[in-house]
This record gives sequence, structure tokens and C-alpha cells, in this order.
Amino acid sequence: MPVPDTNIPKAATKPNRKEFQRTKISKGERLTSAALLVLIAGIGAVVWNKGRHFDPNRFALRVEALKSTSGSVEGKASTLRLQGGVQPGEEGATAAVSPSKAAAPGGEAEAPEGSTEGGTSSKPAVKGEPLEPQIPGLKPMSDTEFYSADNLFEKIDGRAPAYLNFNFQQLRCRTFSVAGATGSFVDLYEFRFDTPVNAFGMFALERDPKGASLPFAADGYSGEMGFFFRQGAVYLQVIASDQNPKTLALARAISQDRAGKLPADDKGLDGRRRLPASGMDPGSVQFVQDNAQGQAFLKDVFQATYDFGGEKLPFFVMVAKPADAAAAWKSYLAFSSQFGGKAETLPDANGAKMFKAENFGTWKVIYQREGEVGGVVDAKNGSLARQFVEQYLSGKIK
Repeated sequence: MPVPDTNIPKAATKPNRKEFQRTKISKGERLTSAALLVLIAGIGAVVWNKGRHFDPNRFALRVEALKSTSGSVEGKASTLRLQGGVQPGEEGATAAVSPSKAAAPGGEAEAPEGSTEGGTSSKPAVKGEPLEPQIPGLKPMSDTEFYSADNLFEKIDGRAPAYLNFNFQQLRCRTFSVAGATGSFVDLYEFRFDTPVNAFGMFALERDPKGASLPFAADGYSGEMGFFFRQGAVYLQVIASDQNPKTLALARAISQDRAGKLPADDKGLDGRRRLPASGMDPGSVQFVQDNAQGQAFLKDVFQATYDFGGEKLPFFVMVAKPADAAAAWKSYLAFSSQFGGKAETLPDANGAKMFKAENFGTWKVIYQREGEVGGVVDAKNGSLARQFVEQYLSGKIK
């Protein structure tokens, strides 16, 4: 029979303690608790009483608090409630006009030069002629809005930097309601730039490659909801609120009206006009101000993609002074000979110097003739690239 191990420690015995219990609440504690309950009940009664009575001053608009945000833009139909309680797009809607900004002679609404409000000086209002196309079936919903480079972001927000990069000058825009179609309207935007070439640059940057060409504007297209084109130094957007045939027809009518009235100035667009139309993908036309193809010597470049011999060939043209064009061609040849590239000069074609080069598995054929330099780049087939350039130089591709 096993002998018990006497070395195992014994469990400690629990102390014989009696739990403390309060049997008496002092008079001071009772009075304090009662006072707190009365105070809570009093606060609840005050809140209940205040809630039963409406205080108009609590929710009243303090106009002086808004003076610092006052702008010089007129007729913001998108941010102001319209007169008569109607909403944008409803027939008979006109924007509420501030009584402090009366219309100047000729219909221009502007603030006094150097005017101040609430001790804060404000910039003079952006000025310009109002947009008033006379199109039957359309009625202005608001005054013409004017925006400068300083406040363009207020209208188009995140897109503004791209416009400023092309030397944007002024935007004027207006909304027109469609008669007999409640809720339908047409927006007209006219973005003016410093030159026609910069207007084209912004137009090309935003161009929808799926758009259909317009018969009344060489640099233009129509989309599902409107019409977009470049006329002179102006880039126009005419946007319909819906795809109702009547709304789209009126949007087209405004577009044709503006295209016929704006000057057809193509200064600086020589390179664009030299891009051949045969085989061109109209939606691929682009304008690059600086560092085209990553080369500092390529500036004001027009380029497009062409269907030729079953391949897609990117082709570009740069128009410059003859000396600058010759220098650019030499720089391009030197660059193409580096980084393991295979560059070779080709026989002249119709008075143009040419070279062919292979870099990183693609081919380029570059020409220079007087004040024009251009060619095919990033082609998979070097022979096709050469054929395209030679046919362009000979006038076979127009």
C-alpha cells in the first residue's frame, strides 16, 4: 500500500473575513443626491420649454458673413435658386439677379471698378459681350456668365489646370431652356484662348475618339450629348441635357450658328493642315506644345494615326523656320543613333532629307524639307513606314 507523500504543501486556508456592508447613508449624501435630481429635472424642463418656442433669429441668415465669398461672376444658374421657384431646365426659368449688380448699357452685368464690400476689396468683374444666339425654340435661363483664368476653377474645377496650360483667356457660357420640354436645356460654353493653335490643343486633348465629324467645322465632332469644335481661338462645347431629338436638334442649331459667326482664324495651324486626310483616324489628331516624343527639339507638333498597308502608323508634322527644322532633323538623327539604335540616312525624296532608324524593336522614318520636319514613328514594319513617308512627300497621300 503506497505511503502518502508528506512533502506536498497544503493549500492555504482562507482568512475568516466578513464582507463590509453599509447599513446607513449619511444625511449629507441624501441631500446631495436630492439636489442633483432636482437640477437634472430643471434642465430637462428648460430644454423642453425652449423646444416648444421657435426662435427665428437662431436660423436667420447673416448676410455680412457671406460678403467675403462674394464673386464677380454673374448669373450662376447652377448655384442660385431661380426666380419663380423653378429649377434649371424648366420653362420660364431665369436666374435671380442681385440688386447690387445692375446691368450695364449693352447688357453687360458688371461690378464697379475697384469696388469693396465689407472692407474687403474685390476684383473687377470679368467683362464681355453676352451670348445671345437667336434660335427659335430656345430661351435664355440666366444671364451670360464670364470667367477668367483666375476663377475658371469655379466652373470646371479639376479640368481648369489643363486649360490654363494652353493659355486660356476667358470663358463665357449660358444655359437655354427648350420650349415645350420641361426639364430640357442646352448649355453653351465658349472657351477663348490666346491663339488658334492653343484652342486646337485643348480641343484635341479632350476629343472623343468615337465622335463623328461635323460638316460645318473642320476641327469638330459630335458626341452622344452634344457638339464640340474649334473655331479661330475659341473652343466651343454645346451640351444637351438629354438625348431627346428636339434638344439635340437645337444644340446642333446653336453650334452651326456660332460656327458661322466666329472668325475662321487658323494662324499657327500650318502643321495641322499638312497632316494628310487619307487614311487618318480623325479621333487620333493631337497637338503637343513641347517635348513631343520626349525630345526638347520637337515643339508645336501635330500628329495622328493612319491606316496604311494593314498597319497603324503614327505620323507627325512640325512646321518651323528652315534652320530650326534642319537642326531638329540632325538632333533626331543623333538621338536615334544612340542606345544601340540602328540609324541610316536614306536617299533624298522630293527634295527632303530622310533617315531610318530602329530603336527597341520599332522603326521610325524621319524627313526634313525646308521648314517642315516629320515622319512615322513607332512602326512595327520599317518598309511600310518608309513607303508612307515617300508617298506623302510625293503627294500621293493627301
